[in-house]
Amino acid sequence: MNIIKLTFANIKRYIKSPSILLPIVLVPIVMILSVNLVTSKSDKSVYYSKIAIVLNKSGEYEKKLISKLDINDNIFNLEEKDKAINLLKSNEISAVFVLNNDFSKDISNLKKPVIDCIKVSEGGGSLWAESTIEAFINDSIKYKLDPNIDSSLITSKIIPKESDLAGGSVVSVFLICYMMYINASMLCKDLLDLRTSNVLKRMLSTKNTDLDIMFSLFLSIFLLQSAIYMFVILVTSLFVHSYISLTMVLLILANSFVSTGFIMLITRVCKDEGSISIVSMFYAVIGLGLSFSSLIPSLDVNVPFLVNLSKLTPFYWVFDAMKHDINFMNFSILILIGLVFVTAGSFRLRDFIKN
Repeated sequence: MNIIKLTFANIKRYIKSPSILLPIVLVPIVMILSVNLVTSKSDKSVYYSKIAIVLNKSGEYEKKLISKLDINDNIFNLEEKDKAINLLKSNEISAVFVLNNDFSKDISNLKKPVIDCIKVSEGGGSLWAESTIEAFINDSIKYKLDPNIDSSLITSKIIPKESDLAGGSVVSVFLICYMMYINASMLCKDLLDLRTSNVLKRMLSTKNTDLDIMFSLFLSIFLLQSAIYMFVILVTSLFVHSYISLTMVLLILANSFVSTGFIMLITRVCKDEGSISIVSMFYAVIGLGLSFSSLIPSLDVNVPFLVNLSKLTPFYWVFDAMKHDINFMNFSILILIGLVFVTAGSFRLRDFIKN
């Protein structure tokens, strides 16, 4: 019961501290809206990467589709399918789209053609091409699709289903998780202020144990971050045409846990506000840099060592979870990373106060 009272007391204190609360709320909202505004001005999403397309080059609608996709290379005739597959195996492209010989005929007969999408397990850059092809077919057929008919026109042979997060949702979730680590310095500074103002010493003079106080601090930071960033994703979803899914909720909660452990760790290790700011910024920037090739496939950067190194950061697992459907392995690894931070950041409260 003491832990619950202390937790709510800490949350109430945060709510009454606009210097802490406002930046944590406003900065992610501004960043998400700004990034989505910039990316929305480009026809091709940042998630676009090279693809190959196999089709009848002389077909009427095939020519229009090539023009729509705005690609000039990696276009093969149906009998050259093996060449496209070889490019896929050598990681030069992210996916191969195969249009059968009746593609134009099906559209002319108001029939929805089915397209095969062949890709490797790591290929996450075909989302833009898939959505563009589906939109092209729907527009070309020139009739309103029956809402009872499955609108999925592209079937994947290796990955049966893409993530339920797309476009604005991906950007929003990734930026929110990134900002958790950038904003860690403010919450760390608050913990240091509790020590220098002797608040923690007064709390120890009561019947509260070290464990009660430390757990209440951890729980209050976790609940605060979870509530704030859920509010941020709710607000931004109204402007970036995204929707809130279970994957998004789980990612925000898991990263709130990881970042809370990270806050406890650097508060224990760092002794002043300047060091805390440098460490939190360094960790966020390096983690983002290592995961950049996964975040933006169009960069075509594939260094195995860096990819493996990025797996030690939460950013890799955030994006990996967004590329696929709900995969609890990703969330389990995020929790394990958080537990490592919590364990490394555990400290005796009395020693923390003295130092």
